[in-house]
Order: sequence, then C-alpha cells, then structure tokens
Amino acid sequence: MICIPITSGTNKEALRAIEKSCRLADFIELRMDLIGRGNLAQLISAARDRSASIKIIVTCRKKEEAARAGKARRVKNAVGNSIDRKIALLKEAIELGADFIDIELAEGQAVIKTLKSFCAKHGGQTGIIVSYHNLKETPELDKLEEIFNQCAKAKPAIVKIVTMAQKVEDNMKTMGLISYARKRSQKIISLCMGDKGVISRAVAPSMGNYLSFAALDLKEQSAPGQFTVGEMRQINALLQRQRTAPLEQVLCPSGDSPQNYVLLGNPVRQSLSPLMHNEALKKMGIEGSYNAFCVDDPGEALQSMRAMNIRGASVTIPFKVAVMKYLDDIDADALEIGAVNTIINNHGRLRGCNTDWLGLILTLKKAMTVENKTFVIVGAGGTARAAAYGIMKEGGLPVIANRTVEKGKVLADKLNCPFYSLSEIGKIKADCLINTTSVGMYPHQDKSPVKIRALAGYPYVMDVIYNPLKTKLLADAEKQGCKILSGLDMFVNQGAEQLRLWTGKEPPRALMKKVILARLIQSEP
Repeated sequence: MICIPITSGTNKEALRAIEKSCRLADFIELRMDLIGRGNLAQLISAARDRSASIKIIVTCRKKEEAARAGKARRVKNAVGNSIDRKIALLKEAIELGADFIDIELAEGQAVIKTLKSFCAKHGGQTGIIVSYHNLKETPELDKLEEIFNQCAKAKPAIVKIVTMAQKVEDNMKTMGLISYARKRSQKIISLCMGDKGVISRAVAPSMGNYLSFAALDLKEQSAPGQFTVGEMRQINALLQRQRTAPLEQVLCPSGDSPQNYVLLGNPVRQSLSPLMHNEALKKMGIEGSYNAFCVDDPGEALQSMRAMNIRGASVTIPFKVAVMKYLDDIDADALEIGAVNTIINNHGRLRGCNTDWLGLILTLKKAMTVENKTFVIVGAGGTARAAAYGIMKEGGLPVIANRTVEKGKVLADKLNCPFYSLSEIGKIKADCLINTTSVGMYPHQDKSPVKIRALAGYPYVMDVIYNPLKTKLLADAEKQGCKILSGLDMFVNQGAEQLRLWTGKEPPRALMKKVILARLIQSEP
C-alpha cells in the first residue's frame, strides 16, 4: 500500500494535492506541521468526497523528528511544537473520523495513553501510530528492538520506526526489525531515510512493511530518499511479478515457504547474479527472491542476515576472506581454500562454503585435462585461492603470479607452489593462464592484467570475468593463437552449486547460461 504525504505550504495547495493523491494512493498523510493555515476539517472532508476508500493519517511531527528533503522551509501558522496544540489537533482528527493519528514515542507514554483513551471514547475507529524518527543515524538492531518494544507497549495499531542511513548496511537493520515485529503480530513501518536508505524503501514492501511513503513529485518529498508515487508503483509492480503469494512466512522460512537470498559485495551494481538466480528459482518452482546488496561492513551484513532469516548469501569481491571470522561453521573445502563465496543460514547458524573452485574446475575439464598440467594463476585473492585449490585437487600444478609481491608470496607459500611477479609472467612455461582478478571487468573492459606479448606461450587462457563476455585479456589471447575460456561457464557453474546447496535441488544450468548470455549479448556495443 502507498501513502502520499500532503506537505503543501498552504491549505489551498493541500486541497489540490489531496485531489491528485486520492486517485493515486491507498493512504494520504496530512502533515499538519507543514501545511500553513491548515483547516483539518476541510482537508479531511475533501479527501472523503474525492474517495470513499482512501485512508487518512493525521500527523503533526515534532521539529526534532521532522525530516525534509532538501532545504527546510518555514511554514506560517502551521501547528507548532506545543504539546497542548498537538494533542488538541489529534483529538480533533479523531472526532473527524481520521483512520489513523501519528504520535511520537518521545511525547511519552502518558500522552499516548491519553490519545488512546480518547479514541476508545469515540468508538475506537481511529488507530494510533506510535512513531520514532532518528534523523542522524540508524542504531544497532538490538537498540532498534528496544525502541520497538517501547512503541509497542501501548499496543498501537502500527509501530513506525524511521532512521537515517549512514551506510548501506543500515537498510538491513531496519528490514530486520520488520521480521522482529511480525513475529510479535505487530504491524510495522520500518525503513531508512537518505540516499543510502533507498534500498529499504524498495525492498521493505516485499518484507512485510505495512505501507510505503511516496511523494506526488520530488518537490513534495516529506523525507530525503523518498520515491515519487510513480516510481513506487513501478517497484511494487515488479515485486508483485516476482512473487504472487503472501509473504507471512518469508522471514521465518520452513518447508516450502518463500526463500530469500542475497549477494553481498562492493561493488555489486554490475552483477548479473540476481538475474540468473531469480530465473533459476522460478524454473525450479521455488518461491523466493535474490537481491544484491552493496555493503561496507560484512560483520553487520551477516548480523542482519540472521535477523532477517535470509536463507543464503553469495559473497563476492572484496569479502570472500573477511566474512570467515563472522561464521559459525566453515566446510572443509572453504577452510582449506581460506575463502568463502557461499553462506547457508540454518535457523540463525551460518555455514560458509566455497563453490568457486568447483565452478572453475568444471569449466576447465570441459576444455582440457587438468592432471599433470601447469596453470599460471593471476591474482592472490579469494578466487585465486579457490582456483589453486581446485587445480591441486585434480592433480595439476598451480603457479601464482601477482602484482603485489608480498601478498602473492603469502599465498604461494601456503600452497607450497612457485611464485612470480606479474612483470615476469612472460618467462613462465605453462599450459594455461587464468586471470582471477577484476581487471577488465565492466565498466573497465579496456584493461587487461597481462600484456599481449606475454600471452604467446600459453595454449589456453581463461578469464573468470564474465562481463564482458570476451575481456581484453581474452581478445588479446585469441590474437596470439591461444584457445580461450570465458568466465561465463564458471559463473553459471558456481551459481548452480550455490543453489544446490541452498535448496537441495539440481538447478537448470542451461537456462541460467541462456539468460546471462542473452543479457551480455544485448549489452554489447
């Protein structure tokens, strides 16, 4: 459901906004702290005349909790910060038959109790929203749960908690609060404000948020980061196409209930994992969704993953090693590799696995024999570790080549294999070169980690990058007469193995490859 805040500077302008909003939304919120000379009776009457179904929220926000998108404006003769004037206004809203009134937790339990009692005396038709707004930051999830409990103490119709996102991970905290509220059968509106909070505004409706706030246009935003009503309707339509059944069980998955999965990395904008995984889940008959999150702190992200009961996560650059210290269990392969690209959430216990090595080996073995062959691995990160592990497991010999000598030597010493500086790569005799770095990845597809003249001695060259389909490294290798292996098959195979671990079912690999290939071809200049 969508609620349009009415924030017009005058009563006349507010009436015009109400006329438009009643055609577009399920709710309107009369922001009496922003409407100059606002005539509440006239405004409510106009809304009722325009639509018999529209729900009306009456709000008079405290100055300390009233966020505005852009420069704050002074409103002449709007209801001020006087608690007596506010209570009188909200009582008038109850008498006029408003569907909801909003009162801040900060006004105290006594004020909340007074308004609740007044509602009961007038037939109990008006519901109370107890709200909390933090315009500076998003507290930790345990603190948000304490705030929720304080709001819920009065047994309101809805608890509303809105915070300012200082980092992307803050979205996961507020969405985790939705799960906490729904387990307690409490309706909630929980989201983040600000540019870094738009993820919560987009995803929260599918997580069970009671309603979404959206502005008539950008000039009428009641909080920073708020979508317009047109944008919000498009988002809701997209989510509805992805999932058609109710979401009550999404946050406490069991049996055949919907399953949510995420990609954690930085950056993730270029990733096609959501496209591939969502198509696969649909084909497998599994109700669920897969979304990408660009995060800065993997520890906070995993804490939120537990709180939100997200069934599984993919981990990408640069967190494949960093996430390990936050996990409860790590399987033998991932432990030996020293990197995790897959997390399974079993009722709050997080287990780390690695499917990168298997995806790479399955791809290599289709093209060549691995046993007794030498492979130069460019890079020393989590994917390089996985590649070396898989090659050794199949009886091949890895050689590490890295631009940063110290980091490369650490990995080579751990594997007990040779190390070369990247500048010496042309001197190495090997059967295959594998790039495991991000050099050459979209949108920097004009770059290569290896100079073209150094490729002539390699019968095979593989790049783990799948976007673009043919990286500069592969194009250069082809010119030198090498057989080339794109990262597409590895990407599909590692993703398929993730789905198999999460769901226990065999994924549709051919379909997964088809949808990614189609997107990559479509994106080619």
